Amino acid sequence: MNITNPYAQVGWAGTGNSNRSAPIPSIFGALPSPFHSSPTANSIHRFEFTASNPDVQNCTVVGPQSKTYFQILNNTPSQNSTLIQNGDGASIALIQWAHSSGALVEVRDIIRRQLVAQWLPLSEDAKYRFMKARDRIMVWVPQDGNVGLYTYGTTTPELYAKISRSEGRLVLEMSSTAIRIGLLECCVAAAVLLRSGRFID
Repeated sequence: MNITNPYAQVGWAGTGNSNRSAPIPSIFGALPSPFHSSPTANSIHRFEFTASNPDVQNCTVVGPQSKTYFQILNNTPSQNSTLIQNGDGASIALIQWAHSSGALVEVRDIIRRQLVAQWLPLSEDAKYRFMKARDRIMVWVPQDGNVGLYTYGTTTPELYAKISRSEGRLVLEMSSTAIRIGLLECCVAAAVLLRSGRFID
């Protein structure tokens, strides 16, 4: 692992199969400020991945009003898959780690079962990952030790979500816009993938 590469921490460096067919973006310019310093009226919803043992693959996701929104369960003892359930115990996403061509991901009613390298393909320069969901193309971009999800193809990229660490816990912050258009489940699955420390491509 190249410790001087900030993208290596989210598994973007040294991956075998970057998708060379992904579109090359226009120059983004200055990305929007992180949520905590944004003056916009778009409210922010915070989700904490708690009781990680030892990592994001086995934890509870707690959101506003300390409500449990998701359970993330690693399939033991084989540890070949990670299941994401909603607060009612219904399965909403599945990640299969052991696959000859890389990890597979599926998000119920949103993302059909496919390789992570197809759903979250690396950019040509390996500096960010694209994500397609709800008929939208977005990008996950590392910035200041965090990873932000931005709109793609707009003159002023909008910050939809941010993955960060706070007091040792993984935190996902999402704008009300992102939740309203139905990106919560996809962002939780992406957070598990990007912060798993496992090979995803």
